[in-house]
Amino acid sequence: MTDQELFGPARRPARPARARKAAVAIAQSIVDEITDRGHPPGTKLPAEHEMVSRFGVGRATLRESLRFLELNGIIMLKPGPSGGPIVMAPDARNLAGILGLFLQLHPTPFSVVVEAREILEPITARMAAGRVGQETLRVLQSSIEGMVRYIDDEEAFLIENERFHEAVATASGNTLFSLLISSMHLITDGMQIGVTYPLKRRRAVLKAHEAIYDAIAAGDPNAAEEAMRQHMGEFRRYVERNFAAVYEKRLRWSDVAP
Repeated sequence: MTDQELFGPARRPARPARARKAAVAIAQSIVDEITDRGHPPGTKLPAEHEMVSRFGVGRATLRESLRFLELNGIIMLKPGPSGGPIVMAPDARNLAGILGLFLQLHPTPFSVVVEAREILEPITARMAAGRVGQETLRVLQSSIEGMVRYIDDEEAFLIENERFHEAVATASGNTLFSLLISSMHLITDGMQIGVTYPLKRRRAVLKAHEAIYDAIAAGDPNAAEEAMRQHMGEFRRYVERNFAAVYEKRLRWSDVAP
């Protein structure tokens, strides 16, 4: 596929280039083309020399643009003669890293993210109960089965825990809620900063997830919201009671994106 086919004719910047750093403007143009043309993950973008010619900038400026996109999980720069920029699929982990950076720069304790989840997740569970499809129900059920299977393996159990919350958020049908909740869940996992989940706690989480699943599968928004509210409240109290120092600890970028 040629450069013209991948990117189409050059477009006028959305606002004067002097109002933005050139590298950011180019990065935005590349993202526009990726989304407007529907390039899926794995698509190879034009080579560096082709982009330099297309955008009329120096190699250093283009490389800054590409590096910015790579750091945010939008592309991967494959080395070698046959390499180049490859389209990726940024996800909640990338957003969690960005949130971690901003939360450190705006001194924010762990408790604030827990509080945000306690407010938002019951709402998404309510929405999920009215919108969930059979495929998501299968994912939720599979996650619960995984929790049962890995009840004695804390790390594997928490992977299934993450999968459950991501599926509920996705089932809400609200992309912003889904990304925010999934990224906040990655932050409040807390293992990186010292929160642990002994067997008793893992069993309590499993029981809570079963109640949430039953309410969503039954299409009962009120029950789903209440089950998730109880689950999030229990989580907050668990951390407050057992990890008070962590609960009030200011988050650091390295805690989220080591």
